[in-house]
This record gives sequence, C-alpha cells and structure tokens, in this order.
Amino acid sequence: MWNDAPTYFRYWGKAKANADLDGAPCHLLPFHSLDVAAVGYHLFSPRTARCRDLASQLSLEPEQLQSLYVFSLALHDLGKFSRAFQSLAEPGVPELVEADSGLAYGSGEWPHHSKAGAVFLKAFFRGELKQQGLCAWGWGETDSGSKKFLRLLLNMAFGHHGLPVDAGTNQHPSPGFPEDRLAAWEYTCEVAKWLCPQWPERQVRDKNWLRQFQQVTWHLAGFSVVADWLGSDQSLFPYRSEPQILEDYWHNTALPQAAKALEKTGFGHELLPARFPGVEKFFGFSPTPLQQWAQDLDWADGPQLFVLEDVTGAGKTEAAMILVHRLLENGQAQGVYFGLPTMATSNAMYGRIADQYRRWYDSGQVPNLVLAHGARHLNTRFTRSIVSEQLRDHTYGEKEETASEACNQWLADSRKKALLADIGVGTVDQALMAVLPFKHQALRLIGLANKVLVVDEVHACDDYMARLLEEVLRAHARQGGSAILLTATLPHAMKRRLIAAYRSGRNLDETPVSLEQSFPLATRITDKGLEQFPLATRDSVIRRVAVETMHESDTVIQHLLNIAESGQCACWIRNTVDDAIAAYQALRERAANPEKIMLFHSRFVMADRQAIEQAALQRFGKESDAQSRAGWILISTQVVEQSLDLDFDQMISDLAPMDLLIQRAGRLHRHRRDGSGNPVAGDDQRPLPVLYLLAPLYEEQPGPDWLSDPMPGTAAIYRDHGQLWLTLKTLREDGGIDMPGRARHLIESVFGEDAETRIPEGLQQRHLQQEGERSSQRAMAAFNRLDMDKGYSAEASRSWFEDLEIEIDSRLSEEPSITITLVRRGADGALKPWVEAEQFAWELSQLRVRESLARCLPEWPQALSNEKDQLLECCSGLKYSRLWLMEEGGSSIEYSGDVGLRRVSNQGE
Repeated sequence: MWNDAPTYFRYWGKAKANADLDGAPCHLLPFHSLDVAAVGYHLFSPRTARCRDLASQLSLEPEQLQSLYVFSLALHDLGKFSRAFQSLAEPGVPELVEADSGLAYGSGEWPHHSKAGAVFLKAFFRGELKQQGLCAWGWGETDSGSKKFLRLLLNMAFGHHGLPVDAGTNQHPSPGFPEDRLAAWEYTCEVAKWLCPQWPERQVRDKNWLRQFQQVTWHLAGFSVVADWLGSDQSLFPYRSEPQILEDYWHNTALPQAAKALEKTGFGHELLPARFPGVEKFFGFSPTPLQQWAQDLDWADGPQLFVLEDVTGAGKTEAAMILVHRLLENGQAQGVYFGLPTMATSNAMYGRIADQYRRWYDSGQVPNLVLAHGARHLNTRFTRSIVSEQLRDHTYGEKEETASEACNQWLADSRKKALLADIGVGTVDQALMAVLPFKHQALRLIGLANKVLVVDEVHACDDYMARLLEEVLRAHARQGGSAILLTATLPHAMKRRLIAAYRSGRNLDETPVSLEQSFPLATRITDKGLEQFPLATRDSVIRRVAVETMHESDTVIQHLLNIAESGQCACWIRNTVDDAIAAYQALRERAANPEKIMLFHSRFVMADRQAIEQAALQRFGKESDAQSRAGWILISTQVVEQSLDLDFDQMISDLAPMDLLIQRAGRLHRHRRDGSGNPVAGDDQRPLPVLYLLAPLYEEQPGPDWLSDPMPGTAAIYRDHGQLWLTLKTLREDGGIDMPGRARHLIESVFGEDAETRIPEGLQQRHLQQEGERSSQRAMAAFNRLDMDKGYSAEASRSWFEDLEIEIDSRLSEEPSITITLVRRGADGALKPWVEAEQFAWELSQLRVRESLARCLPEWPQALSNEKDQLLECCSGLKYSRLWLMEEGGSSIEYSGDVGLRRVSNQGE
C-alpha cells in the first residue's frame, strides 16, 4: 500500500506521545484534514439557518457556500506539510518523512503551521497556480478578483487556531520546502478533484461583493475553530496510519463520524420553537403594561432592536423574554444571550432563565443553557446541569415543562465556547470581547449570530464599555441579529449612539433620530424605521421617595441607631470600601446590639462574600419578616445597587450620580409589607419612604473643593463633581424622586446634552476634565476595537493578543485589579487555602483589589519559596494571583471575615 501511495500520505497530522501507542501511533495529515472538513460539511449543511442566511447575504446558493467552506477546511492544516512541523514528533511510522530535530518550530524562520499554510498559498500563487491557472482546482480563470477571494477564503481557514494569519515575508516554511510543497500541492489538487468547489466566478468580479465576503469571513473563521476542535476528537475520529483512497475515506468514514460528533455536542439539531401562549398562561400572572405591549405588538420581519425603558419592578426581564419568544417563534433567531453587568447579576438571571427557557421550544427538546463568566464553576446549579452528551428524545409531562436545566459538557468546559450554547447567560464582557483582538474572539461573534442579544442594565456601562457595545451592536446587526436593551435610567445621548450603531450595521440612514420624552417608553428599530411607544405604568410601581440631606457622618450614625432601636431595618450605602469599614466600626462601638450590624463590600474573599450575600437575603430579602429584620443595619458599598433583591425600611446613601441614587432608592420599600415588616398582599403599610443623603451643604456657587473637602472618598470615586452638584440641585428642587413621572427629567437634568451649561463656574474645570476623560475612554475603545470591515485578517487590528483565562480590555480602569489568594499553613506545615471547603477551596480564598492596595502586602517569605513553587506547579491557576501567607506580620494590610481586607491605618483610598 505504501509503495503506491501519493507523497502526501507521508505526513502526519496528529501524533500520540511515545508512551501511548495503543492503536495507530499517528493520524495521517490528509485524514485529519478531511475529518475537519467533514464537520464543516455538516455545520454548513444547506438545511441549517447559518448556511442559508450567509448564502443569502452573499447571493450564493447554500450548496455553493457549503462547497467553498468545505474546500477551505480541507486545506486548513496545509502548513503541517512543513518539515518544521513534522519534526515535532517521531510517531514511529518509517514511511513518513524524516524529522529534523534541529528545526525551531514556531520561530520567525520556521513559523507555526497556521502561518505556514499562508506561506504555501503564497508560493502556489507564484508557481503552480500561476503556471496552471485555477483550473487545477476546478476554476476556469485566474484574475485579481479570484486571487483575492482565495486569499480571503483560505487565510480564514489557516487562522483556525483563533488568530488570523499572514505569510509576511516568509518564503519557505522549512528546509525541505520543495518536497513539502509538492506533497501539499498534490493533496490540494486531489481533494479539489472530487470535492468540486463551486467557485463564484461571476461574483468575484464585483468589488462590492468581495467586500461583503470579507466581512463574512469573521463568521466562517469562528466555525473553522469549532470544526477543528470537533474534528480533532480522537474518540470520534480514530487515528489511521495506513493510506487509503481519500474519496472513500471521505464518504465512508469522515462524513458519518462528523455527523456523530455534531450530535454528541449539540450541534446536530435545530430547535423547534414553541408558540408563545400569552403572558398569563406562560408566566401565570397578569401582564404589566410593558409586558402587555410586548405580547400585543404588531410583528415585523427582519432584524430588530428594542430599547425598553421602565422603572424597577415593571417586569422588563419578562418583557424581554416575551420578545425573545416571539423572535424564536417567527424564525428570526435560534437562541439568546443575556449580558449582565456583574457576575452576581448573571447568577441571579441564570436562575430566572433556568426556570423558563425550555418552554420557549417544543416539548421534548433540550436546548443547552450555559452560564458564562469567570466564576461560573462556583455556581452549583450550573455545575449540576452539565451532562456528558447531548440529551435526545427527552419528554416530560405537563407538570415538568420547566424541568431542570442542561448543558452539554463540550460547551461547558470553556468560556470560549460558552456563547455557542443555545441559551447563554453571563457578563456583558463576554459579548464585548467579540469585537476585541483576542484569540478566539470569532467564537464569541458566531456565538451571538442567530441569537437575540439581551443587555440588561445597559446604563451601567461606562464610556469605554458603551463604545464597545456600540461596535457589538453594529457587528450583530450586520450579521442579521436582533437585540434588546433594558434600562431604567438611560440618558438620551447614550441611547441615540446605541441606536445609530445598530442602524449603521443594517446600512440604514444614520441621521440622528428624534427621541420621545415619555417614560416609560418602548422603542423598536427595524429596517423600515424607528417606532416609539409611550407606555402606561401599573399602579404598584408609581411612587414618590422623598429626599432629605444630612451633612455629618455622626448625624447618620445617630439616625441609624434610632432606627435600630425602633425595630426597623436600614442600609447605608457608602461610596468607598474604607468609608464603609469606618462607618461599620463606628456604629458597632455605639450600638446596643453590635451583632446586628452587617458589613458588605467587594473586599471579602469569595467564601465570605457568598455567606454575607446569603445572610443579607435572609435578613432583608423578599421573604424576610419582621422578626428577621428588626433592628438590623447593613453598611454596604455599591455591591447592593444591582446584584441583590433587598428591601429596607429606611436607607441612607452617600451622594452619588442621579442614576445610581435612583437604583439605590429601588431597594427602599421594594416589597409590600405591614408596619412591622411582614410581607402583605395589599398596599405597603410603612410610612412613606425617605432617601437620606449624606452630602455637602448645597451652594449656588460652590468652589472647586465643594465636594472633596467634606467627602474625599466620594470625590475620588465620582470625579465629575459638576454632575453630583446637578444631582443635588435637581433633588432639592423636586423634593424627591417621583417614578416614573419625573424619571426622564431627573436623568436629563444631570446627563442631558445641555446639562453642563448649568454647572457653576467653580466646578466647570473639573467637569471639563472628566468630559475629556470620557472622550479619552471612548477613543481608547475605538483604538482597541477590531476593524470589522477588514475581515478576518491580521490587518483588522494593530496587534492581537492571546486570550488568557481572565477578562481584560472589555472594561477600562486607570488601575488594574489584582487577584489575591489567602494562604495559611496547616498543622503539618503544608500550604493550604485560607478557606476550608470540599471543592474550589482556592477560588473561595480569593478576592480582587486594586494594584496599589496589593502592593501593600508583605513579600512571600524567602524560606518558603520552594513550597510556593511546588504549590504553583500543582495548582497552575494560582500563577495569575498574588499569594499572601496570612501568618506573616509587619504588613499595613489585614484581613478578617467580618471586616474584609483593610489598611490597618485606615487612611482611606
């Protein structure tokens, strides 16, 4: 067999380690290449929506797009014909080309095989394809358009390791280049002969069509990564070290095994949506006005953007779920991704979606539901949902329609794959990374394709994130996606930019739109235009929260002591951790029951933070009663603004921007209770709610130090003191927060496009400095983002980065955060995690702080350097954190389970 075998069989594509020689020692390169191509064949079957949609965008027949994509994947590992790659291992098959251990694979001279593929293609254009024309690959002619198309198509496939490639100045990827090049060329001609790619001969003459195809390469590149991962599964594609006719292998082995691979991992099915039965039947309650609108809205074809603006408690999440269901029902999407501001809000949303998502689809189907953020493995509900293989033919009865969630193990084992699941819930960062130059970003982009992107609390995005979100909306609209943005406090300027970005992605007129002043308001953007729907408000969410000011911390503490003595519960939200710790300690010193004072901020290790969250929910959550609440005081930072469903009898807040104060006021009388604090079905029986503000004295013409002198911590956190002055001025004039009647007025008075004209002269300089900072953040986002018009190519970014197992560059901060791991020594002297737990003890012993605070930690003892090295070797994830041995003294930092991490001197941050 080997005597008559073509030379391309003398190259391996996958090889086993010498210690593992069960079965074939290697998988010949042509076989592996066809395995991956076969996965692509099924992924882009003309029956799939992804193939039909992309083919429609390119004015191609689905079968034609499939054939082109399959041919590109058959050549995806062309660079492995390089002798440098072949020298990485010696599989023990004497017929293979001789390895050269002296070659430095992956160097500039002998590049990685992905880049080597581009080098081979460059050589073909100068030689074989120039001499023989594209007829060698079944194409009738060779011109500039066909060459550009081939470069786009094949370089996309060569970039299957998650980064685009460029041949650069490389001429030869290995010393054995002539022989390697001949084998590679013969292989390409052989597969072209019977794969018969249906070349777009007419279309490539159109420069506009080539630009359109260039944009589609992002989508194709993402699925090339998926195809390579699945096609490399040895359990499905056993290694073969003996030559075989390639066409026979294709039909008899590669295609059948690829079908099994897709079925095993959940790609082998397209879910059938269920009909939306109406709010009352689906949710079991009467709809709010917003939900009624979502249910009754006259439907429109094509991609759509919805912006839902309503108060907390108006049922925005359920309204979004209704719109998602209707998009699924009408064939305008196959899944959904919910992007939340934090991991805590993601966890909460995951629980809500898990109880409903199966009912979006026909009975008997099991869509994959994934949680996508860095600490998802600590979420026991998600980890319990992971199954080893895709469930099939699962039926459940009428009472089991919301059966437990399920996620295929292949999709769950990496955040890189998370967005590929049918239903995803996670941080908005995972979506933002789709437009940043990270390795495998194309996976996130295709994870959003054919999905509804739902972004909750969209107003919580800072200027950097908001600019990236605009790019995500533009890219998502371009690939035909729909999106839903949820907010209670969205300034018009930000809303206008988000709408413009989506319209740009749809190639619509970018003339600024005129926005309604009404609130609540639902907005829909389709290819036909913009529609705005003023909405009514249900009586239960109409309320007024009076606002009163205090000017001294001691006054606040005495007020809290009086509240506790009266048997009520309260929360004081402080703007810095150090201020929260100082208030906690001062209050405990004077409280009759100091054990009823709780502290919650971001500088607790994960285990302590989780325990405090649960305790807070028990004390102040929806199900709490008078006995559990009476006399309890929570001192907190911004962590309670969005993450937890808490309800307080009284609330004090440090002065903050208007949108955050509205959020904080939403935790005041959040649920209906009697005068003692017990839940009731009727109206709330407590006295009218009051939000107390700790703020400087109001001045009509304040000086530059108006805020920084009395409240230095707040001044450092919220540096646009003009906006805080406008917030205080507006609340003084209104006397409180009226929702929803004055919601638009409250927001636009502070963040409106003409609001800065009302900032007094003494605060103008600092305001202009912050305006410059905000412009700088937007400019930095524009600088970092990918140029999607360049297609999947190295030119799309000034530089590309390896995707570490942390999220970076999707949020901008002047000072990076550092993960700290608390370490103790056991009785036997061994290094152990601070927290004792059966699972994830190291992760539960970690917290994140600013780099400047981490620098205050003591250095690791030199005497224990060997023990540290051994620990890092067995727990590699700890390499990305700063280890702190807790028994070491002499530090200005200390940690305790009741106070968290703090400076001993407590000088503020």
